[in-house]
Amino acid sequence: MAPRKTLIGLAGAASAAALAFATMSTSAGAAPDAQSMAQLQHTAIAQAKTVSAGIGIDSGGVWLDHGKAVVNVTNAADAQAVTAAGLTPKTVKYSFATLTAAKNSLDSVKNVPQTAWGIDTRSNQVVVSIYDSASDATKAKVKAAATKLGDKARIEYKTGKLELYIADGDAIQNEQGRCSLGFNVTRGGEPFMLTAGHCTNLGGTWAGGDVSGAQVVESDCPGADSGLLTRPNGSGPGQINTGQAITSAGEPTVGEQMEKQGSTTGGGSGEITSVDQSVNFDVGVLNHEFGTTAHTDHGDSGGPAYDGSTGLGTLSGGDTVTSYFYPLTLELSAYGLSLA
Repeated sequence: MAPRKTLIGLAGAASAAALAFATMSTSAGAAPDAQSMAQLQHTAIAQAKTVSAGIGIDSGGVWLDHGKAVVNVTNAADAQAVTAAGLTPKTVKYSFATLTAAKNSLDSVKNVPQTAWGIDTRSNQVVVSIYDSASDATKAKVKAAATKLGDKARIEYKTGKLELYIADGDAIQNEQGRCSLGFNVTRGGEPFMLTAGHCTNLGGTWAGGDVSGAQVVESDCPGADSGLLTRPNGSGPGQINTGQAITSAGEPTVGEQMEKQGSTTGGGSGEITSVDQSVNFDVGVLNHEFGTTAHTDHGDSGGPAYDGSTGLGTLSGGDTVTSYFYPLTLELSAYGLSLA
């Protein structure tokens, strides 16, 4: 019964957050600015994840509906608990654990470039994307595996081609290619630059902005997509080039509004549409990516995704309509990094 008490104890704070969102959305007919929206989203996500954790293995996960937290539930008792906590429940067929198991079963399907799959908590499904640039054999192989999952999976057919963005104008470059700086970080007090692993896989010496002579010290791709460069000129600011400070790393949530920066397409925004995505690029599979509606292009690789002062990930690539990022929390943990 202790978890139920925890859920109910959140009711006041959750209701206050919902009221604040409604007030800011309607006051003077204006939507909240980006910073206010980011804070509201962070509060809503934190509350929803606490409630979801209290439910335990039966939880269907969380997502945002225009900034309002929704907690998926699989039974009436949990729905009542979520309501008592001041949040919105949605009764779904499958728990997040069940969807994760379904997604993991697809991960056993190898050598299928130009396909991707990940969890969409909004639809309570694993969404499987098959591009028309995939071979007929790949299309048939992935379709067969997804069909076995029944209504736990949904197949989407897409046009175009998945590409790792690593060309054209951007912030950091060497004689092999061009990318974008993701986040300034430190390790053991020493300054480094975090970017995409498929960029640092090129090796060589990198330069850009006030940096020259940067060397590759970590590079992981495929599997992950993380790369770490030295910063020979000293520490860099812990902020986006717009001046937005980045003070923490957070896990992406379906429905969350995010922003991005890249030296080819510049700034922009989008919505997170999937998490724990396995994306089969031509170079191999990248795991644990999150999908977004943000527009990016070649040269934006390694650039940051963020929500207010919270860093979310670095860009891998996509099809310019759908963009995939590798989670910042995984990068910091894997390399023992702290944000600058």
